[in-house]
Amino acid sequence: MYRQTTGSMEIQAPSDPYLFVNDVRYEIPRDCSPEMTLNDFLREVLEIKGTKVMCKEAGCGCCIVCAVYKHPSSGEAVSKPVNSCITPLYSTVGWHVITVEGIGSAKAGYHPIQSRLADGYGSQCGYCSPGFVMSAYSQLRDNPRPTELEVEHFFDGNICRCTGYRPILDAMKTLACDSERSQCLDMEDLSRGCCSASALEKIPTSGLAPIARGWRGQRFYNPGSLADLFALLGRLRSQPHRLVFGNTSAGVFKEDAASAEHLLNIRNVPELYGIRDSEDGGLIIGSSVSLHELIVAFNDAGRRRPGFGHLGSVAEHLQRVANQAVRRNACWAGNLMMKHAHPEFPSDVYVLLEASRATVRISDGVSEQQLVLADLLRQDMRGRVILSATLPKINDDGHHFRSFKVTPRRLNAHAYLNAAFSLSVDKKDGYRVTERPSLVFGGVSGKFNHAVKTENYLQNRSLLDEETVSGAMQTLEAEANPAEEACGTSPEHRRGLAANLLYKCLLSACADALPRSEASGADTLERRAQSGQQDYEEELQPAPIGRAMPKLEARAQAAGEAKYVNDAPAARSELFAAFVQAPEAPAALRDIKADEAEQVPGYHSIITAKDLEGKYENNVPVAIVLASSQWAADQAARLVVVDYEQTGDPITSVAEAVAKNSVIMQAPDDNVGEDFDQAYDGQACQVEGQLVINEQAHFSIETLTASVAPTEEGLVVTAPHQWVDALAMTLSRILGRPANQIRVVSPRIGGGFGGKLLMIDLVAAACAVASDSLGRPVRMYMSLGPTLALAMKRPGMLLRYRAAAGPDEKLRATSWDISSEAGYTLNMQAMLADELKHSIDSAFFCPSYRLSLKQMRTDKPESTFVRGPGPAPACLANLLLMDHLAFQLGVDPIEFKYRNLYSDGQIDIVGNTRRGDNFQRMWRELHQAAEVEKRLAEIAEFNKNNRFRKRGLDMSASSYNIFYDRGRPSQVYLALQASDGSVTLSHGGAEMGQGIGVKAAQAAAAILEIDINLVKIKATDSHVLPNNEVTGGSSTSEWNCQAAVDAATQIKERLRPIREANPDASWKDLLNKASQAGVSLAAMGSYYCKNGDRKGSRYSSTGVGVTEAEVDILTGEFEIRRADLMMDVGKSLNPGVDIGQIEGAFVPQAADIPRDLRVHVLRNSPNEAGVLSTKAIGEPPICLAATCVTAVKRAIEAFREQTGKPKQFLAFDPPLTPEKVLQLSGVSAADRVIRQK
Repeated sequence: MYRQTTGSMEIQAPSDPYLFVNDVRYEIPRDCSPEMTLNDFLREVLEIKGTKVMCKEAGCGCCIVCAVYKHPSSGEAVSKPVNSCITPLYSTVGWHVITVEGIGSAKAGYHPIQSRLADGYGSQCGYCSPGFVMSAYSQLRDNPRPTELEVEHFFDGNICRCTGYRPILDAMKTLACDSERSQCLDMEDLSRGCCSASALEKIPTSGLAPIARGWRGQRFYNPGSLADLFALLGRLRSQPHRLVFGNTSAGVFKEDAASAEHLLNIRNVPELYGIRDSEDGGLIIGSSVSLHELIVAFNDAGRRRPGFGHLGSVAEHLQRVANQAVRRNACWAGNLMMKHAHPEFPSDVYVLLEASRATVRISDGVSEQQLVLADLLRQDMRGRVILSATLPKINDDGHHFRSFKVTPRRLNAHAYLNAAFSLSVDKKDGYRVTERPSLVFGGVSGKFNHAVKTENYLQNRSLLDEETVSGAMQTLEAEANPAEEACGTSPEHRRGLAANLLYKCLLSACADALPRSEASGADTLERRAQSGQQDYEEELQPAPIGRAMPKLEARAQAAGEAKYVNDAPAARSELFAAFVQAPEAPAALRDIKADEAEQVPGYHSIITAKDLEGKYENNVPVAIVLASSQWAADQAARLVVVDYEQTGDPITSVAEAVAKNSVIMQAPDDNVGEDFDQAYDGQACQVEGQLVINEQAHFSIETLTASVAPTEEGLVVTAPHQWVDALAMTLSRILGRPANQIRVVSPRIGGGFGGKLLMIDLVAAACAVASDSLGRPVRMYMSLGPTLALAMKRPGMLLRYRAAAGPDEKLRATSWDISSEAGYTLNMQAMLADELKHSIDSAFFCPSYRLSLKQMRTDKPESTFVRGPGPAPACLANLLLMDHLAFQLGVDPIEFKYRNLYSDGQIDIVGNTRRGDNFQRMWRELHQAAEVEKRLAEIAEFNKNNRFRKRGLDMSASSYNIFYDRGRPSQVYLALQASDGSVTLSHGGAEMGQGIGVKAAQAAAAILEIDINLVKIKATDSHVLPNNEVTGGSSTSEWNCQAAVDAATQIKERLRPIREANPDASWKDLLNKASQAGVSLAAMGSYYCKNGDRKGSRYSSTGVGVTEAEVDILTGEFEIRRADLMMDVGKSLNPGVDIGQIEGAFVPQAADIPRDLRVHVLRNSPNEAGVLSTKAIGEPPICLAATCVTAVKRAIEAFREQTGKPKQFLAFDPPLTPEKVLQLSGVSAADRVIRQK
């Protein structure tokens, strides 16, 4: 330590900062940038890579670690989950950080959380698994005996794109105290990876000296007292500075942190903590109290303290702010300051505290001010800090407090609109509003927070007076003028929603005077604990084929031991790459300037198209920046200036492309079956309409990445690719090298869904070109933002239809005119469009089809494959068409669909004769198992008794063509080790969670008659298994299983003479004798098959689904209450894995999963057309998710019918958002009335 005196101010600079990781102390170099995150340090400096990275916004949860430290104020041990991707490294000084490696491993023994997640089928691709494990571990340290619902809340910030969440939640609920399978952890399990609480030391601070200096002159300070903080603020008042607590705002407003020159970590200032009473009985909250601590304190005060009953409602609302990790690391004052800096930000903290009449105390170290929150927003806060907030007591007698948050999804989402209302009413005086209420809104506009005119209007008026309510609604709608928001909903929606939220509050305030059917409109959808049932049987053929078992690598994935492409240690000479992307299109490039980028530490060079002229076949997107780290490459790429000239007006949607007739290709019209005009004309029931299905982005948790290393054999390319051989061919063409010099290895994929096919080529090609040019290893890992800007997406589609049905309620004719968005070039769009066209019939027979298909050019990246590329949008479109016909006929849509299901012998849209679909059988069995008739009666009764809450149920079927006409074989290489009997298995597929590896291992083990635990799966390698087939279309697993059977059969036949001569030999001895006898113990198995006499598919994967939804009509929010699915999977090769595939295809997001999810696998239904009698299952169930849309639609129709609105077919363009639900419901002033008992 050294001392330096400047004037009267003494500055102390401590020794190098440090932290502990898994109980090992690490010094933090002072030359690390203040912008470096804890995740950067763990992964890039310490090479501890079980902790993953993806969004860098605290949104996905894969980066979560556990932080343990001594509380700066209380001195108690604190344990919390932390989003390492946004946590500044220097704010973790003195922390004990526990990563997934620190709590369990194969060598030390897996932690119970890791093993339960893996053994419960909760890890598919596995990339998100360490985050789930550490979320559970961190919060169990704080709450070792949670309830099942609390366990669910543990993961409100963790995203999984594979499993559908149910198996994760089921596995983790074994940790709950109220679970039927409860196995709560002991303290020994919860203390792994960290020292004891008594050994924790006080966090070191640095006074006024910066502990880090950045390349742009940034400084990071770690003051340890309020006096230090004020001294720093006084010095830095006129310079760009930013107070940092949890840095969670970086997930919302990324540029705020980047623009600050001085970062002041206030987490270790003890005076800013604490909750205490004020002299007048109020509650004083220190500004560094976290949102989680606020929730705990408010729940306690709401239960126990007179005058604070409303705080229980405040705490409940705060549970919907961000997610668990963010709430435990964000302070309430920081949320207010986001509102201060961005008035348009719909801060939940602001609306809640403002409606609670809170004031805040601010200071610059010289003077203090006590301000109401509205004044805080106008205050110049440079050089000032919020010290505390004071919440006054509010007389509980007659006081009514309600708050709302309406979001696109239940959790971890910004609000369309939020609001908090506080009013006092006198029930004895006609529910008169006794004083001016507080009506606070967020999300209307940056200038509108208080509905002042409506507050004045309501004062001293009776809520039972119809004029009061109608007048309040009119006043509010007149004064609330929502601003146009680029990412928000329409002003009309937010204006109407604001009125509806106030109406819900007024219903609640006078609920005792209203019939229950009216008062229920005040209720909100309450999240129940999720449950699930799985109905299947194992059909062994022979064992272990057909046995339910987790993936062989599941525990390694849950422990962070499974290595993904970007987990490989960096080579000494390795460079990292980042794209410089085109800012506009269409445009002509004029110049590229990298002067500012060259100043970034670690910058190496920039490669432009001009640099590559005449060297390679393809050019690069604008430019590639190379640097010594991914952070430096990303920083430099952002600083490159692209000078361009706009060359036209961009076309950015399929609807715009259709309007401008921007056709890139048009296929000849198809007429299938009877003449369309003759079949259509004269039918009594004819409908026509259109819908636009907009593009959908990929969201795999492992984003785009690749690495390329030059070796003496050529280039070794490591990439998470769904077709390694195609990438090898592509790079061979680009580089002008023979294919035997391009080796592509794919160890595993962290989520694919089609997104790791064409898009990875862009990244791998850039790395290959750079590596080939420079002779050095090159790697690229793209974070979420650049990925979404570059990414190809599911194509947008505009579908126009005409259809007719006869008086017997049977389809007669259907015409589809489809315009599909190709992007700026055609590429694979023709294949995508064919999938759509050949799936548009779904599960329903129609004797006449007319199909027209156009590819539309837009100025966006080309479209690509997304899970269920054609069938998913086709099934949704078909279901809405069937809905339209049923409406026009005036018949039950469920019965109408049943009447039109395919039967054996009918010809489908491709021209195939349908056989073995089992539609009628599945429909009847699921109709009974799901108790459809009983539930429809219950729904009708519920809807009758609840005016503004409605339920709906729908049932449908789906068909997914499984295509066998591939150009190449599927191959498996088996190698048996004579020394110990172990087996290595290499397959040519891409393992991305669907279980190719375990299923192929099951097949090999069954043929060889060995324990499956002897089998080890190896990475997919284009030189080990060349000329292989793509992984896609859901059938790759079964093909590789058959290839494994072939390889194992070859070896078994070779071993037969040895076995006959040595019938009692052990497996190990048998192989040893075979090797000594010169028998080859390795074999390449292959499988190649065509569709046979069928067109476009070998067979169809079919299913039936029933979905029930509940809708809050006044907000448009909805919940999927229950979903029942039945899939025909033939003979399942691994029903445990297949159940997960079914659920994962159906379910979109954790908090939005059906509260009750029941999956049935059809029994006794072998598939004669498929390998090993099985059926593909990875993608087909996504088609049944369309029933969620029509179930919500049934609920909307129930409201419209009950309220006498015009009977009309409800047409809309998906997705069905809360905004569209509200619009379709047609809630108006006539509905917002008070009806007394």
